[in-house]
Amino acid sequence: MPAPLFLREADALPRDEAPLPAQADVVIAGGGIAGISTALALARAGVSAVVLEAEVVAARASGRNDGQMLLGLGEHYNRIVGQLGRERARLLWDYILRNNQAMKDEIAAAGNACGLESRGGLRLSCSEHEQRELEEASALMREDGIPHELLPAEAIGRVLPAARGFHGVLRLPGEAIVQPAAMVRGFALRAREAGARIVEGARVVAIERDGDDASRVVLADGRAIRCAMVVHCTSTLARELDASGFLKAQVFPFRGQIHATAVLPDAIAAQFPPCAMSTHFCYEYFRVHEKRFVVGGMRWSVPGEQLGILDDQNHDDRVSVNLRAFVDRHFPALAAIPFVEAWSGIMAGTHDALPLLGALPGRPGVMALLGFNGYGLSFAFEAGRSLAQIVVDGKASHPAVALFAPRRFA
Repeated sequence: MPAPLFLREADALPRDEAPLPAQADVVIAGGGIAGISTALALARAGVSAVVLEAEVVAARASGRNDGQMLLGLGEHYNRIVGQLGRERARLLWDYILRNNQAMKDEIAAAGNACGLESRGGLRLSCSEHEQRELEEASALMREDGIPHELLPAEAIGRVLPAARGFHGVLRLPGEAIVQPAAMVRGFALRAREAGARIVEGARVVAIERDGDDASRVVLADGRAIRCAMVVHCTSTLARELDASGFLKAQVFPFRGQIHATAVLPDAIAAQFPPCAMSTHFCYEYFRVHEKRFVVGGMRWSVPGEQLGILDDQNHDDRVSVNLRAFVDRHFPALAAIPFVEAWSGIMAGTHDALPLLGALPGRPGVMALLGFNGYGLSFAFEAGRSLAQIVVDGKASHPAVALFAPRRFA
């Protein structure tokens, strides 16, 4: 399977040819958005940080997603309130809103050419049941002062002319879209400018305790680096690197699948706004990128729902067929447009759908930042900054971080 579209488009990082240092304050395993954000924040705080990436920056889920910066957990707000309660739901929403704004600010400061479009998002209801839930979500959001707009079915043609068969739409001004691989690699350049080392082609195979106050991180080629702190940012791959077994017990893999069309004719492309879009409680998600229609989802439509799969070099033809049927049903203007790109990505889930951020129980000097449940763009940039605060100051400033502590599963 050819490399995913976004990875092919994004400029590669200049290769780091310097020898691996013998020691660093913090070693970060994984060069996705979580690892890069952590390194950027640590370097700006004066902490020596080294990122070890097995392949290239953003090679896995961070460069294989569809580039939507969503609010919430992909769930509608009423469901978040039902899961967490009103106060914690509002904390979570604020944290993700802060994440999105921090990414936008960093992109602007760097002049990062990553296709950022900050025009909000559309949550479309695909059934009468989902429409009722959108209405419940809107009522709670209105009470909590969360900006949004709830529109009826007859207004959908105004905001998404190509759409058919939806029952209503919730507009969220805080959402955005981006070219994810280009964005993460742009952040990596900023981290290097701040003093972080980012080493590609450096696959971690073991993390060993080295005395009472240090760890030794061993690479597949035999190189090693000693550090005071190790941070797992390798998503589901961290399960194999954590000798305690904690991450294997608390984190599980699942595979998502995305397709993209050929470049659309101008008249069809004009029927899709440049914003984040989703339906069916975010199980299906779509957008336009460089005049291509990009759509993902439908893993629920096949037995096993793609749970437990670690292979991101292939995709499931059954999911492809069901995605095509979804598009034909809801966007008939695309019926004659071929899908020419298909790729998959592996995401890390947790049992309560919240990420792991902080020290691993019973593992001195080892931290984790992973398990974003498919919403890494919504969490990981701010989460990296929060983890850096914990390293430097002993605690994070935002109260929502308490929800993500790994010890909740101990």
